[in-house]
Amino acid sequence: MSRIPAATLMEKFIEDGHYPELKKTEAALKTLTNSIKTALESSESKRYVFDKSNLVGRFTAKKIYNVDYIGLNEYLFDVGLLLQVAEIDNKAIKANELYYDMIQDFRLPRTFYVKPNFNKAGKELIKNEFKIPEHWGINEVAQHIGHLKPRAKELTHQYEGLKSKVLLLIENQQKSIKQPIPHKYGSLSLVANQPKYDTSAIYDYLGEWLLIEYGKPNSKLLEHYIINGMLSERDIEPFKTVKEIRLDFSVMTLEDEEKFLTMMDMKKQISASNRVGA
Repeated sequence: MSRIPAATLMEKFIEDGHYPELKKTEAALKTLTNSIKTALESSESKRYVFDKSNLVGRFTAKKIYNVDYIGLNEYLFDVGLLLQVAEIDNKAIKANELYYDMIQDFRLPRTFYVKPNFNKAGKELIKNEFKIPEHWGINEVAQHIGHLKPRAKELTHQYEGLKSKVLLLIENQQKSIKQPIPHKYGSLSLVANQPKYDTSAIYDYLGEWLLIEYGKPNSKLLEHYIINGMLSERDIEPFKTVKEIRLDFSVMTLEDEEKFLTMMDMKKQISASNRVGA
């Protein structure tokens, strides 16, 4: 592994212009996307194609739910899937000091992510000054989004790779207390992710009651069992109540839209096929 200090890696990424370009590109894309959203909000159509830019703007209704987690957990326990999907809800169990202390013996090793912090010089370098020219119409805005998106994707990939290297360097150099690593433009900190617990061990020692009362099913694992035909959306709908419907807006390439729709359709087909064969 490289012996280059984590701070040096971050400084180089900044001084080479990659991080400032990433932050300014992200900010510009947000401004441009919001501009198109505002322009299309009054349209009856929820999908608008920009042929010259190979882009599509989409409004998508997203339901926000209140979930009866205790009821859902009881159902999942009855069908034998609670242990496979349950995670401890840290916010809920912290409110009960006794139970929170009780499960610390089952806590899994901590994991961290890298958080950059910037001083005045660093903030100056990443300051966003992008403004949409007054003479641009919606098609010019879309064209600029199409120009920026591939670069944003490339820079994001580079930055995620850098953070992985920095994380390894900091964890190897600091075995105990995770102090911020200073550099010319600020510092790098390791921030702990939400703690995870060995739910199987909790069940073995305490039984299912704590997982039912303080568990929250992992949504990706629930989706896995729905696709595999072991659950259906209808099984979990009774435990969900819609509290609001949010209208999200996104701009993507036509190819990415096709890939997304194909993936969603395949998931539905596989789920239906597995349910029939169950």
